[in-house]
Amino acid sequence: MASRIGKYKISNRESALNLTDGGSVNGTLTTNGMVDVSAGIKSGDAKVLAAGAGQTLSASDSGKTIVFGAAAATLIKLPAPELGMVFNFISAITATGDHEIQALTNDHGFLGGCTIMNTTADQCNAFSAAPDGNNDFITMNGSTTGGIAGSHWRIVAILDASAAKCWAAHGNIIGSGNTTTPFADA
Repeated sequence: MASRIGKYKISNRESALNLTDGGSVNGTLTTNGMVDVSAGIKSGDAKVLAAGAGQTLSASDSGKTIVFGAAAATLIKLPAPELGMVFNFISAITATGDHEIQALTNDHGFLGGCTIMNTTADQCNAFSAAPDGNNDFITMNGSTTGGIAGSHWRIVAILDASAAKCWAAHGNIIGSGNTTTPFADA
């Protein structure tokens, strides 16, 4: 037997929720079974940043794609980490000044790494953050540390603000010349 909630059909026999015609669920959807998403998932909105320092993301920005939309130097500070926060960064334009992602404090460092695809054939490289989590800056300069248009980072809070090594950072970035690590300490 099936019941309806508006245009949504809930089948008691199959325990299924069928969203059609662009339906949505507001709030928390919990399942202990299979979830089939045949049309893809849209996760969050984009936030395009202008050049400049002092741009701090908030917890409400979690899930958004943060776009480096200006070539000039841009400094973005992450918020205090809460387990599960996710930020995706992408360069829409090649950096001419440093594009920086900074942990809120020196105690909230990065773990993980990145690959740098080089604009020169056969010159790719890979770098990892310090295993002790002390690196609290990611800097893309538009050449040797990445930041050419199309460079991408995914940063996930793996611990909350009460612990070190709070962020997992994984990048697939594009650089040129003799590439070096984009990870650094304050």
